[in-house]
Amino acid sequence: MGLKDQSTEAKILNAAKEVFMKFGLYGARMQDIADLAGINKALLHYYFRNKEKLFNAVFESALEKYFQQVTVMGDTSMSVEERLFKYVDNVFDFFEEYPQMTMFIIKEVSINPELFKQKVSKLKENKPFVVPMLQQAIDNKEIAEMDPIVFIVNLHSMCAYPFLGAPLFRGMMKNNGYDWDQVKKEKIKDAVKEFISFKLNRKDV
Repeated sequence: MGLKDQSTEAKILNAAKEVFMKFGLYGARMQDIADLAGINKALLHYYFRNKEKLFNAVFESALEKYFQQVTVMGDTSMSVEERLFKYVDNVFDFFEEYPQMTMFIIKEVSINPELFKQKVSKLKENKPFVVPMLQQAIDNKEIAEMDPIVFIVNLHSMCAYPFLGAPLFRGMMKNNGYDWDQVKKEKIKDAVKEFISFKLNRKDV
């Protein structure tokens, strides 16, 4: 069949991303991916011999993009607060592209935790660790005392849930005359940054 065409491969990956994010590895069907990509199933198998290989390409690409957002934490030219603000901007952009990524990861971890651990360990190599960075800033009195693990869990939850809950919020907001996607873009991200500022600059009395 000759050389593989990059535009066709890109269409396949985009279609697979949508199907896998919705149904996961075991719920997705190659026929659905082929239909969405606008190609026949034989051509799909020519580019990716089986569903597992296609899944790995999509999953690893998504995880790699996610861990790229963490690299800003190693930029010491910015304050801790500025780095966290930039991280929030990056994560919101990431979830705009992969709105169901958090639920997707939870689903896949529950099915094959060892495979997920292997992929994450590889992708996290040479990436800054956020919790030690926060702990060092706390020790140096740069930011307020806090539990850095709890802080990161709360921060990630505040970033991810507006996308996970979008179908619910979108309907509720529409019934009350609001555009949820606009609210999320203009207000929710600012609220997350307010949480960061409050926690980092809190003065105990």
